[in-house]
Amino acid sequence: KHPRYLVNGVVSGIRDYGNRCGIPTITGGFFFDEKYTGNCLVNVACLGIVKRKDLANNFAGGPGEVMILIGGRTGRDGIHGVNFASADLTATSDEDSRGAVQLGDPITKEPVMHACFEVNAKHLITGMKDLGGGGLSCVVGEMALEAGCGADVDLEKVPLKEPGLAPWEIWVSESQERMMCTCKPENVDKVLEIFDMWDVLATPIAKTTDKRRTRLFWNGELIFDMDLEFLTGGPVYNRPYTLPKVSSKANEKFPALPSDKEVILKMLSDFNVASKEWAIRQYDHEVRASTAIHPMVGKLNETGPGDASVLLPVPGSKRGLAAAIGCNPWFCEADPYKGGMAAIDETCRNIVAVGAMPNAFTDCLNFGNPEIPERLGVFREAVRGLGEIARELNIPIPSGNVSLYNEAPGGKHILPTPMLLGCGIIDDVTKAVTADFKRAGSCIFIVGKTKDEMGASLLFRKFGGVEGEVPGVDIPALKRNMANLLKAMDKRLVLSCHDCSDGGLAIAVAEMCISGQIGAELDLSGMEGDLRRNLYSESNSRWIVEIDGKDVTEFTEIMGDDAQIIGITKGDSLKIKDNGTEIPVSEMRKAWNDPIWNIMGGGSQ
Repeated sequence: KHPRYLVNGVVSGIRDYGNRCGIPTITGGFFFDEKYTGNCLVNVACLGIVKRKDLANNFAGGPGEVMILIGGRTGRDGIHGVNFASADLTATSDEDSRGAVQLGDPITKEPVMHACFEVNAKHLITGMKDLGGGGLSCVVGEMALEAGCGADVDLEKVPLKEPGLAPWEIWVSESQERMMCTCKPENVDKVLEIFDMWDVLATPIAKTTDKRRTRLFWNGELIFDMDLEFLTGGPVYNRPYTLPKVSSKANEKFPALPSDKEVILKMLSDFNVASKEWAIRQYDHEVRASTAIHPMVGKLNETGPGDASVLLPVPGSKRGLAAAIGCNPWFCEADPYKGGMAAIDETCRNIVAVGAMPNAFTDCLNFGNPEIPERLGVFREAVRGLGEIARELNIPIPSGNVSLYNEAPGGKHILPTPMLLGCGIIDDVTKAVTADFKRAGSCIFIVGKTKDEMGASLLFRKFGGVEGEVPGVDIPALKRNMANLLKAMDKRLVLSCHDCSDGGLAIAVAEMCISGQIGAELDLSGMEGDLRRNLYSESNSRWIVEIDGKDVTEFTEIMGDDAQIIGITKGDSLKIKDNGTEIPVSEMRKAWNDPIWNIMGGGSQ
C-alpha cells in the first residue's frame, strides 16, 4: 500500500475511534523514513487517573472466584493477531492475514469503560484486565497465574458475533472492546446488575480453582487441560546476539552545504519537522474541556509546534498533567545505546519545556526479527540505554510493550524505534510555558551544552553527511538543567521555552519564530566551535528559552554556566549575524506549514 493511503487510514482510524470515545487526543508524532515503507508502525498510548484507594489489581483474588467476560461479542476478527504481528510481512500478507485485524466499535467501548469504573469504585471486583493479544487464552491464564490459582472455563457461554465458531476460535479470538473481571460469588449479581444498567454485555464464563491448571469445557465436556505455569508463564530465551558497529567521529564526512537560508528552509520542509496540523486538526483535543496547553501553540490560525500538552484532570484543581513523546529512530540506528538514552532525554525535555517535572514513562519498543543476531544486538543496546538513564533519573517505566519481527518483504527491517511517552506534574498550570516567542526585545538563551555531535542528525540525513558522533546524554547535566529550568519557570521568569531536537538550535529558534510570529536575531560568536555545527548539532539536554531583559540577572543566577545568551527577539525575520543570513518568518512558515498539506490534500490556497 502507498504510504499516503496508510497515513490517511491510520489518522482516520484514530480520529474515528478516539473522538467517539470522548477521550482527547492530545499529543503524538510522525516519523517518516524509507525503511518504514514496507512495515509501518502505529503506537498508541493512553493516560488515566484514578484515586489511590480505587487502584485495581490485574489478577484474581484467589480460588473460588467468578470470571466475568465484559463488553463486545467474540468473533472471527483478530484470530492469530499476535501471530501476524510476530511474522515477517510478505507480498501476500494483505490477503492472507486480513482476519488477524480486529474490528473496533467505539460506541460499545465508552459504556464498557463507565461500567468498569463503577464496579471498581464500589469495590465489587477483585481484579480486572483487558483482553489483548491472544484474547481469552491469555487473559484467563494471566489473571489466574498471578493469583496462584487455576481456572475452569465454559467456552460455550461466551457471547458470539455469529454462530458456528469452533472452541479454539473462541479461545484465541482478539475481538475488541472486551474486559475480564473477577469477583466473589456473592457479588456476581450486583456486578451484573451494574453492567445491565449500562447496557453492557457481561457473562460469567469461568471460575478460579485451587489447581494450577487451565481447563476448558465445551457443553460440559473437558476439551483442554494444561499446566498453567507451562501455558502462561512463557519461555525465557537466551539467543545469540551481535553488538552493532556504531557511528563515530573518526569516520565522519561533513556534507557540502548550500546557504544557511536554503538549509533551514529545506529542513523546515522535511516531513519529520514540517507541520502535522493536517492530522492534529482531525483530532478532538478539547473534549472534556480540560486541555490547558494544546498540541499547537501561538495565535489562532497562526499556530506552531508545541512540546507537550497539559491537562487539568481534576476539576477545581490547578495541578496539571503534562504528556509528551520522545523518539529518535535515526540515533538508535546509528548507535542503539545512545539512541535509547536520547528517547528518554527528549521526552524529559518536552515535559520540562512546559513547566512540568517528568514523573513516569511508558514505551513501545519496535524492533526487527530478534532471531537475527544483529537485530537482537541492536535491541539489547537500546534497552540498556533506556534502563540506564531511567535508573539514574529515578523515574519509573511501570508499563510498556515490545513489538518485534518488524521486517518487510525482501528482508528489509524498520529503523529501531523505541517510542516513549512520558507524563509529568505541574503544580500550578497558570505557570505553564509554551514554545511561541511572546514579544519583541526579549533575550534568547540556550540552556545546555552544544557539542560536536552530528551523527544521524537531520542535517546529515538531508544533505548527505556520513557517520559522525551520535549525541550522548550527560545525565548529571540533564538532572541539573531540568531542576534549574523548572525553578526559573516556577518564578515566572521564562516567557517561552522549546526543546532542541531535529535540526538543532537553528530549527528550534525558527519554530519559535513561526509559532510566535516574531523574528529573532542570533549571535553565536560566544559559543565554542564551528558555526554550522553549533547551528545544526542535535546534542541532547538543550532548550531555547526566552527571557525578559529585566529578569536576565535572576535567570542566569539560577542557571549558572548552563545557560548562554545567543540573541534577541526582533523584527519579522530570523537573522544570523555571524554570516548575514536573513529569512522572513513568513517564508519559514510557508516552508514549514505546506508540505504535508500538499501531499495529503486539504491545504488552503
